[in-house]
Amino acid sequence: MKKLVIIGCGNMALTYYPYFKEYFNIVGFAIDSEFKTTNEYMGLPVYNLDNINANLNPETVEFVVAIGFLDMNQVREKIYKRMKKLGYRAAKLQLNAYPNKHGVTIEEGSVILESTSIHINSKIGENTFISTGVNIGHGCIIGNNVWINSGVTIAGDVIIGDNTIIGVGATIGNNIEIASHNFIGAASLIVKNTNKFDTYAIKQTEQLPIKSYDFLKISSLNRNTLRGRNDN
Repeated sequence: MKKLVIIGCGNMALTYYPYFKEYFNIVGFAIDSEFKTTNEYMGLPVYNLDNINANLNPETVEFVVAIGFLDMNQVREKIYKRMKKLGYRAAKLQLNAYPNKHGVTIEEGSVILESTSIHINSKIGENTFISTGVNIGHGCIIGNNVWINSGVTIAGDVIIGDNTIIGVGATIGNNIEIASHNFIGAASLIVKNTNKFDTYAIKQTEQLPIKSYDFLKISSLNRNTLRGRNDN
């Protein structure tokens, strides 16, 4: 198996580790020395990203950026470019084999988790993260350094600009363009083109003026009443 270093020591590194260890020989983790708090993580060494070439050989070790969407994915982007400049090749991981059969292009450094569907002729850029249960329609172009959370639906012929973040359960209508560096919050519905740096978020569901156990009693009573009517 190819050797891999995971860049990061937080929740994303913890998430990536069990997926990547099935396909790569993970040699350790790496992080900038100013953020380093341990020399070992998940039983593996933690290298200083500042001088990583002193410990790892870019000719034999690939990398993946396992860091969240801080600063509109610009932290991930900067580290990705640093590693490429040092001569490392970015690993990619896709847990659905069908895109390869449907003319889908997936670039280096991108991670696509399980139960995600990507339809024919779509393109996924570099260093992009797509979580579980995402549906991407035909002919879509997903940019570089994009972050797409679980349960997102993207209709056909959509363009998603670089560094955009799409929250859990959002829906993007067909044949529109989401500009770069957009933040699209959870459960949002977007049906028109957006502008660079746009932000979209829906309001939280209204809190009802009733205690939870009282609400359940009322709900149960209504269900029983309806059941009784149906029995008649």
